[in-house]
Amino acid sequence: MSPNPMDPTFERGNPIWDALAQNPAVGFSVVDHEGRVLFANAKCAEMFLGAEPETIIGKTIHDLFPPQWADERMSILESISETGQPAIIRHIRRGLQIQSIITPTECAETDKPCFLVLTHEGEHTADSVEYKIIESKLADFGPLDVLTRRELEVLSLIKHGMTLDQIAKLLHRSRKTIDNHRTSIAKKLGESSRVRLAQIAEQAGLELDDASLERIGTRRDD
Repeated sequence: MSPNPMDPTFERGNPIWDALAQNPAVGFSVVDHEGRVLFANAKCAEMFLGAEPETIIGKTIHDLFPPQWADERMSILESISETGQPAIIRHIRRGLQIQSIITPTECAETDKPCFLVLTHEGEHTADSVEYKIIESKLADFGPLDVLTRRELEVLSLIKHGMTLDQIAKLLHRSRKTIDNHRTSIAKKLGESSRVRLAQIAEQAGLELDDASLERIGTRRDD
């Protein structure tokens, strides 16, 4: 059974709670069925919003994120609640690739579900059939948002080590056109090294299809 975050055996002072709450590499949060953040550690707040935990605890997903992002997340939570099946969501958030493992549990003194969310940076695959893999249809490209859709495509292929000729063939464009895109990418990102451009794309986990994702901002527009 998943640990109950609202149970006295799973609270501050409990070794499991403390290990998650203080982990500097893994985001840990607890969200209720209404999308209200009951707890978030420092890494979670930083990864999602570049904020401090106290500024997001007690607020809802709709308070903190753009409407499209919030609606997608609430739909995912509802599905997890209905099926009882944990899920792994792949996001591009603030220009970084992050994955969230969401596990349903129960809140004390209520029959409504809560969700434990563990989030880490980078791409990881899960072999277990217990987890449903969900690809977000939205992306917060962060510093990469200055790039056009075609430039994102070119950058994703640079990440995979493809030459300009190979990229041109795949995208049905001339080598000169692809070279112009690469030059524009380098200028916009302030990086001229092909190796560094590949590293930036790797950090975002950028794939060719990601260029078609709907773009959203870091925070909701009020």
